[in-house]
Amino acid sequence: MTAPQTPLTGSVDALAEDRVRHHQGRDIVIWSSLLAATLALTSVAVSFSDVVGPSTLPWWPAQNLSLHVTVGMVVAPLTAAGVLWAANRPASARMSWNHLLVLSYLASLAWSGALHTEVDATTTPTDTPGSVIAIEQLVAHTGSQAGLAITVIALSCLAVPLTLVAVRSVCGPVAARVLAPVLILGPWAAWTTLGMDGIAAAACAAVLAAGAVTSERHVKGLRAFWGAVATGGLLGIAALLSYGAAWFAVSLLCLYFVRRRPWHILASAAAALGVLAFAARFGRSWPAGLIATYDASIGEIVAHPGQLWWLLLMPALVCAACGPAIVESLRRFGTGPAWPLMAGPLMALLLAPLSGANPERPEYGWVALCPWLVVAAAAAWRRPGPAGRHGRSVRLPLASAAAGACVAIVMMYSG
Repeated sequence: MTAPQTPLTGSVDALAEDRVRHHQGRDIVIWSSLLAATLALTSVAVSFSDVVGPSTLPWWPAQNLSLHVTVGMVVAPLTAAGVLWAANRPASARMSWNHLLVLSYLASLAWSGALHTEVDATTTPTDTPGSVIAIEQLVAHTGSQAGLAITVIALSCLAVPLTLVAVRSVCGPVAARVLAPVLILGPWAAWTTLGMDGIAAAACAAVLAAGAVTSERHVKGLRAFWGAVATGGLLGIAALLSYGAAWFAVSLLCLYFVRRRPWHILASAAAALGVLAFAARFGRSWPAGLIATYDASIGEIVAHPGQLWWLLLMPALVCAACGPAIVESLRRFGTGPAWPLMAGPLMALLLAPLSGANPERPEYGWVALCPWLVVAAAAAWRRPGPAGRHGRSVRLPLASAAAGACVAIVMMYSG
């Protein structure tokens, strides 16, 4: 028998929603202050350094105070409005999981395509062996700049549904549904489609998604073993695409440790090392390339001390590109189930000088971190209560997602 509802029930629900709105407003204010500080720091760096400027900061707003109306200026706001409207509809809570993944990917395509500028298909001596081969193959098979851009966007946007798969496995279906609009409208989408970094971000998302699914309690026997091997193979491929992807091995290790999967650790590590050893047999040594990148970074700093500005700019840019959700996520790090997914990217953020960023394009090497730094925020936007088949009612972070989307649009189209 269900107890009769008292008049206080509505007051409690209203208080919970007011608290969520207060949290979002506070996060937006804190993130806006961080964004202003980042822009101020960038202005100082541009003034005092000859290696930080419009050539390395193509997103820098109001470079020439000119306004050119483009299709993206119309598509981006419409896409953001459509995502926010659809997420706020009651039908979105009843949407099947597969439909949510497909629609999230399509919405991410529209959002990233609207913010897209131009793919940089040039390679440098410090690029990873895998990224050089991938760029050469993409350029050879796409045939045009437009085809290259479409292919890069299509591959990069796979990071959104793959991140949702990992979040659902680790944090539950409610957290994944809550985070969907935040991931779709992430400000980092403006940077992920400019080169191989977006594809590397999708590969890193595939690593954690595969590791999360194959380490679930009901996956046992040969399925678990071969799943761990496949996860390690994906980690090796991601490392060949980006040196910074090696930090995601920390998240994978933490995930296996929490779920008490020691054999997964051994199988994934062996598979990842096998991929790197196989690449080394063909003259594509990953350790040698990593050492060369660090040597090149040291040489750049010695020749151009202004490169030291990136030690401050990269962490600041990561936090700014994550949107307001990063405030609540960092606050809740370690207090929920999402911390294994955040461990590797957070270590890469704190140890930016050791992240393996390309010294000739340091501003793009961090885009793979952004989706994972906001995953812990979902716990702040859900509360116990009836909500159909999910058993919880959800307060979506629409204000936070909208604030990040607006800033991304302004920054990309104000220059």
